[in-house]
Amino acid sequence: MLKRLWIWLLFLCLKGGEVTMVTVCVSLIINGRRTFAQIPVSLQPDVKSDLEALGLGIDGKPLA
Repeated sequence: MLKRLWIWLLFLCLKGGEVTMVTVCVSLIINGRRTFAQIPVSLQPDVKSDLEALGLGIDGKPLA
């Protein structure tokens, strides 16, 4: 799971040539450094969709 996450993050970073705020927010949630509620409202829909694409809930934990 962790390997898949890093490959996905690397792909996103290289695709645009820069790290996007959404990618940073997703990483912070997964690592437990931020909660979904702490993410700016304007970024929440994109962060939620990226987490779901990884098979994770908005808490950064795997979906059951």
